[in-house]
Amino acid sequence: MLHNNKLGSLDVFEYTSNCKLKTKKEKIMYIKKKLFCVRSVSYKRGLATVVTSAIILSAVSIMGVMMLSWSNSTLLTKQMEIEEVFSTQINKINEDLLFENIWFATPSGLMTENHLNVTLRNIGILGLNVTTIRVTNVTAGNTTYFDYDYTDMGIIKSATFSKNVTYPWQSGDELNVLVFTNRGNQFITQVVAP
Repeated sequence: MLHNNKLGSLDVFEYTSNCKLKTKKEKIMYIKKKLFCVRSVSYKRGLATVVTSAIILSAVSIMGVMMLSWSNSTLLTKQMEIEEVFSTQINKINEDLLFENIWFATPSGLMTENHLNVTLRNIGILGLNVTTIRVTNVTAGNTTYFDYDYTDMGIIKSATFSKNVTYPWQSGDELNVLVFTNRGNQFITQVVAP
């Protein structure tokens, strides 16, 4: 048996009996390892390296595609916003109005109060919409004003448009006539009532 086997000056059986190896099988495996340098190989079920690499590559490529599609949609949205702002600003620059005539009228016909007739010419390269005409009395620190809002004052390129605005002007009043367009432009002129 194992009593007589010696490993150098060490009695293998005594060594194995002093260790904390409990079963006979454990003791035999320990002796075999020491005598023959045999290592026990445990076979574990698992994924092969190739399969694991393929899963990781697939996950990375899916995340890359998702990031690419997200960034493209975000960039497209930002590009559209920038183009809209750019075209609005360019269109705003290309708008131009000329005050062709402003004449003062006294009550007559359907107009029961003093009024102004404002004639505008579109000298820009785009059509525009006038949204508000503001008449402000700036005589001697007086800053009363009247706003007249419009939704139907579109003026095509090179066209003119006239509008009567009721205003209680008096002779010698200095008036600012300010015109607002739907793109946010403002055009101003100053007139003196006769």
